[in-house]
Formats: sequence, structure tokens, C-alpha cells
Amino acid sequence: MTTAAQNAELAKPVTRTVYFVEFLFASATSRLSTANIPLVWGGFEWSGVGTLGSIGTVEESDGLESRPLNFTINSAQPAWLSLAVGSVEEYRGRAAKMYRVMDTLNVGVNDESGSITLRCETSAYGLKRRPALRLNAAQHKKVNPTDTGLDYLNDLVAKPTVWLSAWFQKQR
Repeated sequence: MTTAAQNAELAKPVTRTVYFVEFLFASATSRLSTANIPLVWGGFEWSGVGTLGSIGTVEESDGLESRPLNFTINSAQPAWLSLAVGSVEEYRGRAAKMYRVMDTLNVGVNDESGSITLRCETSAYGLKRRPALRLNAAQHKKVNPTDTGLDYLNDLVAKPTVWLSAWFQKQR
């Protein structure tokens, strides 16, 4: 999968590596690279964030536990800052190129520079989230449109009925 020039570069003791990260936001797809200049790769132009951005440590585990991956970019760029303080639906639960899932976005000010950190989780992270324990008639109708089993649930809860007769209750 690599070219001869890439193999020669990888054989050197010190190799400059460029990472490409694709974020599939709700409104648009953002493609960034760790290069200092924009690059064309894979048919797309990747914005070079260079030293303005960083990628956290990639951790692997033997089990199924989820390990997050943090992407950090300088918050001086207005477009990224507006994304960070905007609606969470723009990024939460969206996919990233590295087969991770975007989860939280933090804005912080360290010393005199601001930064935006995007935390990405593996797809196994979703397995830890438990579904809601309560089910109402509308949720049930989405899955089973013809089933009327939960249509009377509100009436049963709102109007309790005595199931035992008064005579039976007096016997105790």
C-alpha cells in the first residue's frame, strides 16, 4: 500500500509523519492534517493545522473497554470556536475518520492561548450506555405499529383498581 518513496522515508531513523483526521459533523465534513500547509490527499483537500493542533495518545486494550482519543485544536479560529460553543447535535455521536465516535467537546484557556479538545470514543463505548428503562406507548408504536399493548398504560397507572374484594381482604 505504500510507494517506494514512502518506504524509503520510513526506513530513515527519523521520519516526519502527517496524520489525516476526518470529522463528519452534521452540517459539513472537516478534514484536517498535522502538516503546516494544506495538502491534497485521497481526492480531498486537508487543512493543515500543524502545531495549532494535536492528537492525544492512542491507547489499546485487550478487553472490550472503550478508550477515548482526544483531538485538540487552537480555539483562535472563529469557525471552530462557534462549533464548540454551538449545539451538541453538531458533533455528538458523529463518526470520525479514525473509526472512533465523537463524544464531548471541551473549550479551555491555558495560559494565554485557548484550545478546543474533541474527545472521540470507539464504537464499543456505545455498548456501555444503557437504554432507558421506561417504555411508553409512542416508543413502542415506532417499533411495533400494530401492537396496542401499551395504549392503556397511562389509564392503569392513573386509576388504580382494587383487585381483591373487601370480603377477601377482611379475612386476614
